[in-house]
Amino acid sequence: MPKQRKQKVRFHKGDKKPGGANLKEKDLYYTKKMIKRGRKIVWQVTEHPRKKVVKECFFEEDAADFVKFQNKHKVWLVNGGIPDFLCPRPGDNAWLKYQTTV
Repeated sequence: MPKQRKQKVRFHKGDKKPGGANLKEKDLYYTKKMIKRGRKIVWQVTEHPRKKVVKECFFEEDAADFVKFQNKHKVWLVNGGIPDFLCPRPGDNAWLKYQTTV
């Protein structure tokens, strides 16, 4: 029976590890931050490490609940974060102009 050869794999500097997602569970997290737009106060939820604003809220409690839930459950981890089409665009303030009262 012939002797089997062991495959030698050579890695180069900068190579990524094979398999698995690029994002680890500890890498994806969310923070809230207060900003002022004119005379209004807005709470922004930022996704790290992309540093992308994923949600803007008028109330701090809404932003805090979103951050707490996303940091606990890591819902978008398999997708590498929240997709861009679900995030607000810069300068899009339509939601601030038309608020409904419940």
